[in-house]
Amino acid sequence: MLNTWRLQLLVQFETLGTMHRVSEVMYISTATVSQQLSLLEKETNTILFEKVGRRVQLTHAGHALAKQVRPVLNELELIENSLSDTSEVIQGTVRITSFSSALHAIVIPAVSKLSKIFPQLQIRLAEMEPDVSLPALDSHQFDLAVVAYFEKPNSLKQNDRSLFELGTDRLMVLVGYDNPLIEHPHVSIAELMEENWVIEPDGTYLSEYTKNLCRNAGFQPNVMAVFQSYSAIQSVVAKNLAIGILPKLAVTEQVEGVHLLDLQPESTRHIYLVARRSQATLRSIQIATEAIKEQSRRVFTDR
Repeated sequence: MLNTWRLQLLVQFETLGTMHRVSEVMYISTATVSQQLSLLEKETNTILFEKVGRRVQLTHAGHALAKQVRPVLNELELIENSLSDTSEVIQGTVRITSFSSALHAIVIPAVSKLSKIFPQLQIRLAEMEPDVSLPALDSHQFDLAVVAYFEKPNSLKQNDRSLFELGTDRLMVLVGYDNPLIEHPHVSIAELMEENWVIEPDGTYLSEYTKNLCRNAGFQPNVMAVFQSYSAIQSVVAKNLAIGILPKLAVTEQVEGVHLLDLQPESTRHIYLVARRSQATLRSIQIATEAIKEQSRRVFTDR
Protein backbone atom coordinates (compact mmCIF):
# COMPACT_ATOMS: atom_id res chain seq x y z
CA MET A 1 0.00 0.00 0.00
CA LEU A 2 1.28 3.47 -0.87
CA ASN A 3 2.31 5.76 1.99
CA THR A 4 -0.27 8.59 2.19
CA TRP A 5 2.18 11.04 3.76
CA ARG A 6 4.56 10.63 0.83
CA LEU A 7 1.65 11.11 -1.56
CA GLN A 8 0.82 14.31 0.31
CA LEU A 9 4.41 15.49 -0.24
CA LEU A 10 4.03 14.72 -3.95
CA VAL A 11 0.86 16.80 -4.19
CA GLN A 12 2.53 19.60 -2.24
CA PHE A 13 5.46 19.53 -4.68
CA GLU A 14 3.14 19.74 -7.69
CA THR A 15 1.43 22.77 -6.10
CA LEU A 16 4.47 24.61 -4.71
CA GLY A 17 7.12 23.71 -7.29
CA THR A 18 10.22 23.18 -5.10
CA MET A 19 11.28 20.83 -2.33
CA HIS A 20 12.37 23.83 -0.28
CA ARG A 21 8.84 25.28 -0.31
CA VAL A 22 7.40 21.86 0.57
CA SER A 23 9.80 21.63 3.52
CA GLU A 24 8.67 25.06 4.77
CA VAL A 25 4.99 24.16 4.55
CA MET A 26 5.38 20.72 6.14
CA TYR A 27 7.88 21.90 8.80
CA ILE A 28 10.48 19.29 7.87
CA SER A 29 13.94 19.54 6.30
CA THR A 30 14.48 19.67 2.55
CA ALA A 31 16.60 16.54 2.88
CA THR A 32 13.65 14.71 4.45
CA VAL A 33 11.35 15.79 1.62
CA SER A 34 13.87 14.58 -0.96
CA GLN A 35 14.38 11.27 0.87
CA GLN A 36 10.65 10.56 1.24
CA LEU A 37 9.92 11.36 -2.41
CA SER A 38 12.75 9.05 -3.46
CA LEU A 39 11.11 6.31 -1.40
CA LEU A 40 7.83 7.06 -3.16
CA GLU A 41 9.56 6.47 -6.51
CA LYS A 42 10.73 3.08 -5.22
CA GLU A 43 7.26 2.23 -3.89
CA THR A 44 5.66 3.00 -7.24
CA ASN A 45 8.58 1.71 -9.31
CA THR A 46 8.15 4.87 -11.38
CA ILE A 47 10.39 7.83 -12.25
CA LEU A 48 8.42 10.73 -10.79
CA PHE A 49 11.09 13.46 -10.90
CA GLU A 50 13.69 14.68 -13.36
CA LYS A 51 16.41 17.32 -13.29
CA VAL A 52 16.13 20.20 -15.75
CA GLY A 53 19.20 22.38 -15.30
CA ARG A 54 19.46 23.03 -11.59
CA ARG A 55 15.78 22.48 -10.99
CA VAL A 56 13.91 19.32 -10.12
CA GLN A 57 10.49 18.93 -11.71
CA LEU A 58 7.80 16.30 -12.07
CA THR A 59 7.81 13.91 -15.00
CA HIS A 60 4.60 13.20 -16.91
CA ALA A 61 4.18 10.14 -14.68
CA GLY A 62 4.67 12.33 -11.59
CA HIS A 63 1.97 14.76 -12.72
CA ALA A 64 -0.35 11.86 -13.53
CA LEU A 65 0.09 10.30 -10.10
CA ALA A 66 -0.44 13.64 -8.33
CA LYS A 67 -3.64 14.15 -10.32
CA GLN A 68 -4.88 10.69 -9.35
CA VAL A 69 -4.12 10.94 -5.64
CA ARG A 70 -5.30 14.52 -5.04
CA PRO A 71 -9.03 13.62 -4.85
CA VAL A 72 -8.16 10.55 -2.74
CA LEU A 73 -6.31 12.71 -0.21
CA ASN A 74 -9.23 15.13 -0.17
CA GLU A 75 -11.60 12.22 0.58
CA LEU A 76 -9.34 11.09 3.43
CA GLU A 77 -9.38 14.64 4.80
CA LEU A 78 -13.18 14.61 4.59
CA ILE A 79 -13.35 11.30 6.52
CA GLU A 80 -10.90 12.57 9.14
CA ASN A 81 -12.94 15.75 9.59
CA SER A 82 -16.18 13.78 10.00
CA LEU A 83 -14.63 11.64 12.74
CA SER A 84 -13.22 14.60 14.66
CA ASP A 85 -16.24 16.89 14.22
CA THR A 86 -18.47 15.21 16.82
CA SER A 87 -18.21 17.62 19.74
CA GLU A 88 -21.16 19.86 20.61
CA VAL A 89 -18.68 22.69 21.21
CA ILE A 90 -17.47 24.57 18.14
CA GLN A 91 -13.70 24.38 18.38
CA GLY A 92 -10.57 23.74 16.37
CA THR A 93 -8.49 26.04 14.16
CA VAL A 94 -9.52 27.78 10.93
CA ARG A 95 -6.74 29.34 8.85
CA ILE A 96 -7.80 32.19 6.58
CA THR A 97 -5.78 34.12 4.02
CA SER A 98 -6.98 37.27 2.25
CA PHE A 99 -5.77 40.21 0.19
CA SER A 100 -5.35 43.45 2.12
CA SER A 101 -8.53 45.46 1.53
CA ALA A 102 -10.86 42.49 2.08
CA LEU A 103 -8.86 41.50 5.15
CA HIS A 104 -9.56 44.88 6.77
CA ALA A 105 -13.14 45.41 5.57
CA ILE A 106 -14.51 41.86 5.63
CA VAL A 107 -12.38 39.17 7.26
CA ILE A 108 -11.20 40.91 10.45
CA PRO A 109 -14.70 42.22 11.39
CA ALA A 110 -16.14 38.74 10.74
CA VAL A 111 -13.47 37.07 12.89
CA SER A 112 -14.01 39.62 15.66
CA LYS A 113 -17.67 38.59 15.91
CA LEU A 114 -16.82 34.89 15.72
CA SER A 115 -14.35 35.14 18.60
CA LYS A 116 -17.07 36.51 20.89
CA ILE A 117 -19.64 33.86 19.94
CA PHE A 118 -17.27 30.88 19.73
CA PRO A 119 -14.36 31.57 22.11
CA GLN A 120 -12.95 28.05 21.66
CA LEU A 121 -12.64 28.45 17.91
CA GLN A 122 -9.11 29.53 16.97
CA ILE A 123 -8.70 31.70 13.88
CA ARG A 124 -5.35 32.24 12.18
CA LEU A 125 -5.09 35.08 9.64
CA ALA A 126 -2.57 35.93 6.93
CA GLU A 127 -2.36 38.64 4.27
CA MET A 128 -1.52 37.33 0.80
CA GLU A 129 -1.92 38.29 -2.83
CA PRO A 130 -4.56 36.17 -4.66
CA ASP A 131 -2.00 34.36 -6.83
CA VAL A 132 -0.19 33.24 -3.67
CA SER A 133 -3.34 32.45 -1.66
CA LEU A 134 -4.68 29.76 -3.97
CA PRO A 135 -1.55 27.57 -4.02
CA ALA A 136 -1.39 27.98 -0.23
CA LEU A 137 -5.02 26.82 0.01
CA ASP A 138 -4.44 23.88 -2.33
CA SER A 139 -1.36 22.80 -0.37
CA HIS A 140 -3.40 22.77 2.88
CA GLN A 141 -1.60 25.73 4.45
CA PHE A 142 -4.98 27.47 4.76
CA ASP A 143 -8.62 26.43 4.96
CA LEU A 144 -10.24 29.52 3.40
CA ALA A 145 -8.93 32.09 0.93
CA VAL A 146 -10.49 35.43 -0.03
CA VAL A 147 -9.26 36.43 -3.50
CA ALA A 148 -10.13 38.99 -6.16
CA TYR A 149 -9.66 39.23 -9.93
CA PHE A 150 -10.62 41.82 -12.53
CA GLU A 151 -11.14 39.06 -15.06
CA LYS A 152 -12.46 35.67 -13.99
CA PRO A 153 -9.45 33.34 -14.25
CA ASN A 154 -10.03 29.92 -15.74
CA SER A 155 -7.84 28.36 -13.06
CA LEU A 156 -10.09 29.53 -10.21
CA LYS A 157 -12.79 26.93 -10.72
CA GLN A 158 -11.55 23.43 -9.98
CA ASN A 159 -13.35 20.26 -8.94
CA ASP A 160 -11.65 20.14 -5.54
CA ARG A 161 -12.55 23.75 -4.67
CA SER A 162 -15.81 25.28 -3.54
CA LEU A 163 -16.35 28.84 -4.71
CA PHE A 164 -18.63 31.67 -3.58
CA GLU A 165 -18.67 35.20 -5.00
CA LEU A 166 -18.81 37.66 -2.11
CA GLY A 167 -19.36 40.78 -4.20
CA THR A 168 -17.88 43.14 -6.76
CA ASP A 169 -15.67 46.18 -6.38
CA ARG A 170 -14.42 48.81 -8.81
CA LEU A 171 -11.32 50.92 -9.26
CA MET A 172 -11.38 54.57 -8.20
CA VAL A 173 -8.97 57.38 -9.11
CA LEU A 174 -7.62 59.25 -6.07
CA VAL A 175 -6.72 62.93 -6.54
CA GLY A 176 -5.90 65.78 -4.17
CA TYR A 177 -8.20 68.75 -3.73
CA ASP A 178 -5.79 71.05 -5.63
CA ASN A 179 -5.75 68.81 -8.69
CA PRO A 180 -7.81 70.25 -11.61
CA LEU A 181 -9.21 66.76 -12.22
CA ILE A 182 -11.38 67.24 -9.14
CA GLU A 183 -13.84 69.12 -11.37
CA HIS A 184 -14.54 65.94 -13.35
CA PRO A 185 -17.07 63.33 -12.13
CA HIS A 186 -15.03 60.63 -13.84
CA VAL A 187 -11.81 60.24 -15.79
CA SER A 188 -10.22 57.83 -18.23
CA ILE A 189 -6.75 56.34 -17.92
CA ALA A 190 -5.63 58.39 -20.92
CA GLU A 191 -6.46 61.62 -19.04
CA LEU A 192 -3.93 60.63 -16.35
CA MET A 193 -0.97 60.44 -18.76
CA GLU A 194 0.73 63.64 -17.51
CA GLU A 195 0.19 62.94 -13.80
CA ASN A 196 2.69 61.74 -11.22
CA TRP A 197 1.64 58.36 -9.82
CA VAL A 198 1.82 56.49 -6.53
CA ILE A 199 1.35 52.73 -6.85
CA GLU A 200 1.81 49.47 -5.00
CA PRO A 201 5.10 47.53 -5.37
CA ASP A 202 5.94 45.66 -8.57
CA GLY A 203 4.53 42.15 -8.71
CA THR A 204 1.37 42.89 -6.75
CA TYR A 205 -1.83 42.14 -8.63
CA LEU A 206 -3.17 45.72 -8.51
CA SER A 207 0.15 47.28 -9.55
CA GLU A 208 0.51 45.02 -12.57
CA TYR A 209 -3.12 45.53 -13.57
CA THR A 210 -2.82 49.33 -13.27
CA LYS A 211 0.39 49.46 -15.33
CA ASN A 212 -1.26 47.29 -17.96
CA LEU A 213 -4.18 49.75 -18.19
CA CYS A 214 -1.66 52.54 -18.76
CA ARG A 215 0.21 50.56 -21.42
CA ASN A 216 -3.06 49.86 -23.22
CA ALA A 217 -3.70 53.63 -23.20
CA GLY A 218 -0.29 54.23 -24.82
CA PHE A 219 1.91 55.41 -21.95
CA GLN A 220 4.04 54.35 -18.98
CA PRO A 221 2.97 55.96 -15.68
CA ASN A 222 5.45 58.41 -14.15
CA VAL A 223 5.78 56.70 -10.76
CA MET A 224 7.08 59.02 -8.03
CA ALA A 225 6.25 56.78 -5.04
CA VAL A 226 5.76 53.09 -4.33
CA PHE A 227 3.96 52.08 -1.10
CA GLN A 228 2.35 48.95 0.27
CA SER A 229 0.23 50.92 2.73
CA TYR A 230 -3.09 52.27 1.46
CA SER A 231 -2.95 55.08 4.03
CA ALA A 232 0.51 56.12 2.75
CA ILE A 233 -0.81 56.13 -0.81
CA GLN A 234 -3.68 58.39 0.25
CA SER A 235 -1.35 60.69 2.22
CA VAL A 236 0.77 61.36 -0.87
CA VAL A 237 -2.38 62.05 -2.88
CA ALA A 238 -3.73 64.38 -0.17
CA LYS A 239 -0.55 66.47 -0.44
CA ASN A 240 -1.11 66.73 -4.23
CA LEU A 241 2.19 65.00 -4.96
CA ALA A 242 0.63 62.26 -7.07
CA ILE A 243 -2.57 60.54 -8.13
CA GLY A 244 -3.35 56.93 -7.34
CA ILE A 245 -5.74 54.16 -8.25
CA LEU A 246 -7.25 51.90 -5.60
CA PRO A 247 -10.31 49.65 -5.34
CA LYS A 248 -13.17 51.34 -3.51
CA LEU A 249 -12.98 48.66 -0.81
CA ALA A 250 -9.48 49.90 0.03
CA VAL A 251 -10.62 53.46 0.79
CA THR A 252 -13.41 52.78 3.27
CA GLU A 253 -11.48 55.07 5.66
CA GLN A 254 -10.72 58.01 3.41
CA VAL A 255 -7.88 60.39 4.30
CA GLU A 256 -8.80 64.09 4.49
CA GLY A 257 -7.82 65.89 1.30
CA VAL A 258 -8.41 62.92 -1.01
CA HIS A 259 -11.16 63.04 -3.63
CA LEU A 260 -12.43 59.92 -5.42
CA LEU A 261 -13.26 59.92 -9.13
CA ASP A 262 -14.94 57.15 -11.08
CA LEU A 263 -12.66 55.47 -13.61
CA GLN A 264 -14.19 55.14 -17.07
CA PRO A 265 -14.61 52.67 -18.58
CA GLU A 266 -15.34 50.94 -15.32
CA SER A 267 -12.88 48.29 -14.08
CA THR A 268 -14.71 45.84 -11.84
CA ARG A 269 -13.10 43.12 -9.77
CA HIS A 270 -14.88 40.03 -8.47
CA ILE A 271 -14.23 38.93 -4.89
CA TYR A 272 -14.46 35.24 -4.01
CA LEU A 273 -14.31 33.03 -0.96
CA VAL A 274 -12.57 29.77 -1.86
CA ALA A 275 -12.29 26.55 0.17
CA ARG A 276 -11.35 22.93 -0.44
CA ARG A 277 -14.44 20.77 -0.98
CA SER A 278 -13.12 18.24 1.51
CA GLN A 279 -13.57 20.88 4.24
CA ALA A 280 -17.12 21.83 3.29
CA THR A 281 -18.93 19.76 5.94
CA LEU A 282 -16.65 20.78 8.82
CA ARG A 283 -18.71 22.92 11.18
CA SER A 284 -15.88 25.28 12.07
CA ILE A 285 -15.33 25.99 8.36
CA GLN A 286 -19.05 26.44 7.75
CA ILE A 287 -19.34 28.90 10.63
CA ALA A 288 -16.33 30.93 9.47
CA THR A 289 -17.68 30.88 5.91
CA GLU A 290 -21.10 32.18 6.96
CA ALA A 291 -19.52 34.93 9.07
CA ILE A 292 -17.46 36.13 6.09
CA LYS A 293 -20.51 35.97 3.80
CA GLU A 294 -22.60 37.96 6.30
CA GLN A 295 -19.96 40.67 6.68
CA SER A 296 -19.60 40.83 2.89
CA ARG A 297 -23.33 41.38 2.47
CA ARG A 298 -23.13 44.21 5.01
CA VAL A 299 -20.12 45.81 3.29
CA PHE A 300 -21.46 45.65 -0.25
CA THR A 301 -25.01 46.66 0.72
CA ASP A 302 -23.79 49.75 2.58
CA ARG A 303 -21.74 50.99 -0.40
